[in-house]
Amino acid sequence: MNIYRLGLACTLPLLAACNDNNSPIKISSETVSQQQLDTIVTNIEKRYPEATQEQKQNAADVVVRAIENLVFVEGGSFEMGDFGAPCEIPSRTVSRMDWSPDAECLSSPGSQMTGADHLHQVTLDAYSIAKFETRFIDMEWMRQINGLPVAKENIQDGSIVKRNSERYQWLLENRKDHPASAKTWQEAKDYCLWVGQISAIPFDLPTEAQWEYAARSRGKKYYFATNTGYLQLSEGYYLDPETNYYIEYTEDEVNAPSFAEFRNVDTFPPNPLGIYGMTNQVREWVNDWYSSDYYQQSPELNPQGPDSGSQKVLRDSSGTTMTFSRNYSVPVKKAYSPGTSFRCALQQTAPVHKSP
Repeated sequence: MNIYRLGLACTLPLLAACNDNNSPIKISSETVSQQQLDTIVTNIEKRYPEATQEQKQNAADVVVRAIENLVFVEGGSFEMGDFGAPCEIPSRTVSRMDWSPDAECLSSPGSQMTGADHLHQVTLDAYSIAKFETRFIDMEWMRQINGLPVAKENIQDGSIVKRNSERYQWLLENRKDHPASAKTWQEAKDYCLWVGQISAIPFDLPTEAQWEYAARSRGKKYYFATNTGYLQLSEGYYLDPETNYYIEYTEDEVNAPSFAEFRNVDTFPPNPLGIYGMTNQVREWVNDWYSSDYYQQSPELNPQGPDSGSQKVLRDSSGTTMTFSRNYSVPVKKAYSPGTSFRCALQQTAPVHKSP
């Protein structure tokens, strides 16, 4: 695993706006300050003097995009965990439920196994989180300039895709906007820390609590992180309790992919907070170690997860899981999977974007 660490202990300090105006790296942004742009260019030039101009430009674009795509999340308090559901669902489908204060049943039978059934108060400071999962192309440009292999395997034999292959060109043309695959938790962690190094602001993976708070649009009792709070799949349907007729969703109402279907990170509408893909069949690494009893001892303010463990938390809200559902895995998987990705968060309480 040492190959993925990229010398992360050697973090560059925040630099003043002292970028050489003659640098061939050209970046601009409507929301990122000029000082921040200069910092990105200067840090790339210092860190990668031997990289090609194309590699430097691609890396700079990745970091600018990471900052531009941040959604600022106001801090606040919420009840984290399985907040319950009606025992009798009027629509007769768990994908279309409305919460009410008299909900007496657990929303998911898996909550007891993972410890999500222990509802507990959490208070978070403000932070920012990526509106999209990290894209394959962003992960690729970061790995390329750091001399790391492609984070993708050939379907036929499981070997790592070579950059001079037809498969690689096909990925660049057809999968560049799909969620990046992260075989190990460390790969996801290192990507976010690298963005932080180049930008000189504190990027990292989100905590489990930050992920859930954002998925639930600042802790609201939404079962799915979609534009409606419902999971509306292609060819899906629900019972209208007023007419007692089943109603099918039209294609323009679909707001999430069907099982084992993978799309571009921005394919479906975002949740009310403006964040995409938190209900999309893709599980995301977060920072925390996993423990089934952690919720019983979690501190209220900014919980960070257990100090150690053997498994890492994965979060997603798909057709079989909800916004509070906890998944977990050993931090090193056997292969790259389109169903395992991540997004980054900015661990500072002030928004990073400049005022319009």
